[in-house]
Amino acid sequence: MRKDGAGGTPDLIGGVAAASLLVVAMTFGGGPRGTGDAVVHLLAVPALWLGVTRWRHHHASALQRAVLYLLLGAIALSALQLVPLPATWFSVLPQRGDVISDLIATGSAPAWLPMTLDRWGTVRSLAALATFGASWLLASSLSVDTRERLLQVALVGAAAMALLGFAQAAAGSHSPLRFYDYHHPMGAIGTFANRNHFGDLLAMLLPFSIAFGVMAQRQRVQALVFLWYGLTVVLFLAAALSYSRTGFALACVAVVASVLVLRPVGRPAARTSVKHAAPLLAGLAGVLAVGYYAWDGIVRRLEQDPLEDLRWQYVQHGLTMARAYLPWGSGLGSFRDAYAPFEPVDAMGSTHALHAHNDLLQIGAEAGVPGLLLVLGFVGLLLVAAWISLRRNREQEDPVLGAAAIAVFVPLAHSLVDYPLRTLAIAVVFGLVLAVLTVGSRQQGSV
Repeated sequence: MRKDGAGGTPDLIGGVAAASLLVVAMTFGGGPRGTGDAVVHLLAVPALWLGVTRWRHHHASALQRAVLYLLLGAIALSALQLVPLPATWFSVLPQRGDVISDLIATGSAPAWLPMTLDRWGTVRSLAALATFGASWLLASSLSVDTRERLLQVALVGAAAMALLGFAQAAAGSHSPLRFYDYHHPMGAIGTFANRNHFGDLLAMLLPFSIAFGVMAQRQRVQALVFLWYGLTVVLFLAAALSYSRTGFALACVAVVASVLVLRPVGRPAARTSVKHAAPLLAGLAGVLAVGYYAWDGIVRRLEQDPLEDLRWQYVQHGLTMARAYLPWGSGLGSFRDAYAPFEPVDAMGSTHALHAHNDLLQIGAEAGVPGLLLVLGFVGLLLVAAWISLRRNREQEDPVLGAAAIAVFVPLAHSLVDYPLRTLAIAVVFGLVLAVLTVGSRQQGSV
């Protein structure tokens, strides 16, 4: 069992804790907030403690330190929104004057109020940040081999969800295999409440199944070659059977990018051989499976007018809300209550707008300019990290690094039309992917 140089806990203990958080998040963290999220948060506590005790700042890469600073900045911003302010200070913040007036009218105006309009929503956001941070921090402190085993655990979990999704699609809308009453009664949905998030998770993991297939080819382990490329076909088909238009589109982009990025370099003859065409053949097999099993459902989904989706209405009125709450925002987790007054009565439907379905917009509305600056810094950091990983993938022929550079942008792209990273199952896996991306080369040790 490996210990880090400063006498931290063995990799075995850290790996078990990280794997436990990963499995529990993928099993219970795909639904709406509630008991499932509470279970994930609870298991994140020991993972966070282990991550903190194993962290060695002087051993960390520049990318890891930058992620840590941004994460601490986001946590600090969330915590500051919970700090009570004098009512006179609170009233000068954007849109807070009406809140004070309403409280005075009811005779319950307190002398001190937090900046956020939904303190429990902000507490939930803070807990979600800590859970994501626990996943990234602990995974960053582990050895390269342990992180790769964690990725394989995630792929096995995704395979189990895909098989469950096949059964759900075959059983129909009233199947007891669907664990949530609300959201998407058709197709495959796994352990999620939202088919879009299920498709997002599969798309994020697809590059790694291809990467492990490439590694198995180089090691000439034929059984693993068939296993990983077979898993690629299974995950791709499950993404199609989710009938999520965006999720399946992201899966297609992830597979195409992986085939292009993870192909061998510097050996023209090898690139044309059947051996090195295996990723392409796996992708083609996935396309044939989709055409046979899922094409009719995909066509029906594509026939629906995307402009009739309520998410565009949420974005339209959410922009008005965001402008009204700038520069400080309404408070993390407060979108539902803060958005409602800005939605015209004649536009209201039977469902509540829990999220903006555009995370950039929602962060701007809830966290204001400070939140947008943190997001801008994070995206810039990811672009740098991805460029470095792609270069190392070519120089060192490390396909896992190339896969991480592709996978990390799947939920970010999806966040422009949805809110996948607010689902803990995706946030925890994303933390693991980010750890792979920011640690660097295979030769570099853990922190």
